Amino acid sequence: MLQAIRDRTRGWIAYVIVALLVIPFALFGMYNYLAEGGGAQTVATVNGEEITRTRLDQAHRQRQAQLREALGDRFDPAMFDDQQLRRETLQQLIDRQLLLGYAQDAGLRVADQDVANALRRQSVFQVDGEFSVERYRSLLSQNNITPEQYEAQLRRDLALEALRDAVVGTAITSDAEIERLVALQRQERRAGWLSVSAAAFEDEVSVDDAAVQEYYEANRDDYRRPEAVRLRYVLLDPQRLAADIEVDEDTLRERYEERVAQAERGAPRRIRHILVEVPESADEAAVAEAREEAQALRERIQGGESFAQVAEDASDDPGSARQGGDLGLVRQGDFVEPFEEAAWSLEEGELSEPVRTEFGWHLIEVTEVRSADVPAFEELRDELRAEVARERAERRLYELGNELETLAFENPDSLQPAAETLGIEVQETDWITPEGGGEGIAAEPAVLEAAFSEERIGERVNSDLLELEGNRYAVIRVADHRDAAVEPLDEVRDRVEAAVREARAADAARERAEALQQRLADGEAFEAVAGEASEGVSAQSPRWIRRDSGEVPAAVREQAFRLAVAGDEQAAELARLDGGWAVVMVDAVRPGDVSDLGDEERAQLRSTLDRLDGNAAFEALVAALREEADISIREDRL
Repeated sequence: MLQAIRDRTRGWIAYVIVALLVIPFALFGMYNYLAEGGGAQTVATVNGEEITRTRLDQAHRQRQAQLREALGDRFDPAMFDDQQLRRETLQQLIDRQLLLGYAQDAGLRVADQDVANALRRQSVFQVDGEFSVERYRSLLSQNNITPEQYEAQLRRDLALEALRDAVVGTAITSDAEIERLVALQRQERRAGWLSVSAAAFEDEVSVDDAAVQEYYEANRDDYRRPEAVRLRYVLLDPQRLAADIEVDEDTLRERYEERVAQAERGAPRRIRHILVEVPESADEAAVAEAREEAQALRERIQGGESFAQVAEDASDDPGSARQGGDLGLVRQGDFVEPFEEAAWSLEEGELSEPVRTEFGWHLIEVTEVRSADVPAFEELRDELRAEVARERAERRLYELGNELETLAFENPDSLQPAAETLGIEVQETDWITPEGGGEGIAAEPAVLEAAFSEERIGERVNSDLLELEGNRYAVIRVADHRDAAVEPLDEVRDRVEAAVREARAADAARERAEALQQRLADGEAFEAVAGEASEGVSAQSPRWIRRDSGEVPAAVREQAFRLAVAGDEQAAELARLDGGWAVVMVDAVRPGDVSDLGDEERAQLRSTLDRLDGNAAFEALVAALREEADISIREDRL
């Protein structure tokens, strides 16, 4: 049977690469092994074997989880038709059952050792990379699954995997097939084309009132305007508030000194240390003993011994001890917090008391403090002013926001009281649709949601305080509203007339293209036809092109390689272009050169074709099993 199926699929490969959807027969996830409760509804039977609603629900949830994992943040349930997804999942379960039956009838068996090996490879049952019997039994118990149930299901999964491998492995691509494919991919055709522009015919066509009316009636939905509102609103914008805030000289100087002090605190410094190691988990006695040792080393240094020599003799940090304890030029953030806090509290040349970290006790000395690189005050004046003004504006914004919210609530029928009290203006938008797409406040999702609410449209009251992007706040109200409707012909006449003119010009261009195509198909020389072409027709003389000739319009290239060319005869056909038509002529074909096909490229092609051919054989097996099976689906239970 497999050979017959394979024979049905041979020859399907030409030059088109077909993307195959490989059916995931092994449905991963612990819940696929759960025992089904008694009385579960049957949604399908396959050769007498039942598929229950419980099983379908479990598989459907797994499909959704797989999609969610694959798409990540881009996942949106609305992207998928849930009912269609359930049907596809049911089909997978049916196909799985068919293949299990086929594998059983074919005598395909999975050895106990293969099941054991597969079980040990499953990471969910591993601890520190090794299979754990305890974890295995614990997880199964938590899910009310017995080892016998799980291993039986795993055995079935392995049988399906072996069946697929056996079918896919039958695909063998010959050198002749590879060379035919490459010759087809590299094939060249001598093609020329005439481009007929529809725009060139627009002045030649006439448009009367009857045509406009007829087109309008036939395409009314094209002139349907969506529901829309015009809004009045008041806006609190921190940038506008900041622009009105004055900042005095003393405040700017004070902020500059803070900036300098901050820069100096963060300036790099050269540090050396001595470590007396003690584990973080050591008892109090060991910690105290280590501190005494560190204190003794500190006294040696204070007594006149060289820090570098003491570090080399006694430090438990071998890397820095060889350098006299020197850690080099460092910055804040390079060390654990207690060490860093002590190091940045010292003056240059100062030696610390013993400092405790998770590594032990440290003696720290700062040997150099680099000066902070801070621009002069005048260079930073504008930046400092903007910084202070922004901070004050944000504080003021919070106060004004609360006040605006209260005033808008107390005066629901108007924004004027709030605007006058807060010294801001009432602004108005143009028409806004639910889809947005406008600028400024009209592009804010929060505004669109509030604007098209029943309360806002029906009662025409102020909205709540809306938080917008950029730390802005607004209150809106609907000033005008219009329902979705087809626009009257008088309002869209110019658009309809232009559409009729464009359509008639396109028809005229096609007629001209068809006439040119017929002449070429009848055997007239391309040069003769092109030479007699009228205004609006441009010619591209015949040249050799390939499937990947990027300088040729895609529609022309595709049509050129679809044309059937017999012997020395030429063939011609139309191709649609943006703004017109192309008359494509092909008068010669030459096969692609395969002489330079290397071993590596040949091997890659063989692997790809084997895989595609094998997948096609497997799909054919599934299709054949479906044709022969007795399958019943309860649509009312899906």
